[in-house]
Amino acid sequence: MIQFQRVSKVYLGGKPALQNITFTLSPGEMAFLTGHSGAGKSTLMRLICGLEKANDGKVLLNGVDVSRLKKHQMPFLRRTIGMIYQDHQLLFDHTVYDNVAFPLIILGKPADEIKKRVSASLDKVGLIDKMKFYPIQLSGGEQQRVGIARAIVNRPTVLLADEPTGNLDNKLSKDILKLFEEFNQTGVTVLMATHNMGLIRRKHHRILNLNQGRLEVKN
Repeated sequence: MIQFQRVSKVYLGGKPALQNITFTLSPGEMAFLTGHSGAGKSTLMRLICGLEKANDGKVLLNGVDVSRLKKHQMPFLRRTIGMIYQDHQLLFDHTVYDNVAFPLIILGKPADEIKKRVSASLDKVGLIDKMKFYPIQLSGGEQQRVGIARAIVNRPTVLLADEPTGNLDNKLSKDILKLFEEFNQTGVTVLMATHNMGLIRRKHHRILNLNQGRLEVKN
């Protein structure tokens, strides 16, 4: 569950990025975070991950106040979160398998468990046959799928996707959105930031729209 309680974020020397934001995303819910470029979507995502701290209010993840966590506690929090970026942030000198395995290697998981989890994650995104490829050999849509596989390999309870379809055409965008909906159907909480209203217009998930740092709930 994600909860924002009267959250505000102001950067030094700038206008408020977020102003008095309050909402709750229930366990297993999927929602879209919309708004123009610079509206505060990425800031909101970074607050959930603990990459930044709010100036006022509380950000709760599964009942834990993220802003109160010590630095050494952050890795435990982030293990419950899968983060997906627009530019997917892959290591281009490593294979697809290595990219997806990286979070598990950092955690010191045994090799047999890593192999099992990586294979399962790549199978879910339809790339099991390309685990030995390098990212440069893949299409843009396939590279994004590698980023998604890496995000789910830790079996997170929450998936955050920051403009994951921003660089993809309409068909690939729909395929990526379908993947998120499939993860959501297994009980994973999903928050997807997007400016592509055409992509989500016919979906029945809640829309949280940011306008100049303020929240508007559309449905």
